[in-house]
Amino acid sequence: MTINCDSCGARIGAGQTVCDLCGTSVGDALEATLVESEASSEEAGSSPETPSSTVFCNACGWANPTGSNFCSKCGTALQQLDGHSSMPKPRQVASRPPATPAASSDSNKAVGKQIGIIVMSALLIVFALYMVTTMSESSASSEVTLVPGTGEEEPLAAQFVGKQTELQDKMEGLSGDSLIAVKRKLVDLYFAAARFDLAGIETESIATLLKTEHDWSVAGNLYYDWMERKDPVDRTPWALKAIAAYGEALKINPLNVDVRTDMAIAYMYDPPNAMMAIQETNAVLEQDSLHLQANFNRGIMLMQIDRVDQAAIQFEKVMRLIGDENDPVYVRAKELAERLRSELAAPSS
Repeated sequence: MTINCDSCGARIGAGQTVCDLCGTSVGDALEATLVESEASSEEAGSSPETPSSTVFCNACGWANPTGSNFCSKCGTALQQLDGHSSMPKPRQVASRPPATPAASSDSNKAVGKQIGIIVMSALLIVFALYMVTTMSESSASSEVTLVPGTGEEEPLAAQFVGKQTELQDKMEGLSGDSLIAVKRKLVDLYFAAARFDLAGIETESIATLLKTEHDWSVAGNLYYDWMERKDPVDRTPWALKAIAAYGEALKINPLNVDVRTDMAIAYMYDPPNAMMAIQETNAVLEQDSLHLQANFNRGIMLMQIDRVDQAAIQFEKVMRLIGDENDPVYVRAKELAERLRSELAAPSS
């Protein structure tokens, strides 16, 4: 008898007491499955796989036990409508907000994280949990050299120090909109210098004053982008800053699935709370089962716990959601799915 986790839909192996994907207790899922199986046998003498006791997945058509919240084959959130439901409308995948209000399209692309997630997946497949930054090359970026393993930051590049001092001096005695305007100029300066750590700190101070979802989200993005530039051993402090900023944005708007998706990835670098990565990703998919980045990230997380077959299914779902074979995300998902399928087909040693 197959038991599925009520929280994430993952298959639960014999003898497990908790789901190894999301940490949910197995007890409720086991009891529900046993009751359902007995009821089906007594009432109709039919298998639990018959239409009267299953919920069909809108995305892949898989028959899931009644009461399941997620499809055990592809991870899609299920709709409890007596085994029948209409396919949700495809969503337009939103890009994350620019790092600063004055950022150019190139700068927005530089801090965009979706392609960073895709690059991360390619490295994870060869067991290196290291997301490569996708920042545009500039003369300023060459000035920033980090000391791996020390957690120390290099000083701001010399050519920006004069302007930094000038703006900081201007802030003395200012308040209200005038203060915010100078602070935003300072954020722009740090952004131009590729110092997303300093830009994040200054943006957080703006968010603390204005208490806006946008500013908290931007602060989280900047901390996240700085985290990506760090050596893996030094990422946790910046991950925690990103999580805290995203958390403030979600207090204002709990339905912002893009912010929640980014926060889920940041949790991967918070070892004591790493399980929050899959829980937050599942929360996004429960709200929007077609969220492209969350679906892709779930595939990455399944890979990390060696759920190779489920990860392959997840990447195949991403391919179906995109549909365009020339799309770079489609290409990456296809590469990963094919590689995982190849691993599954290879004879075990």
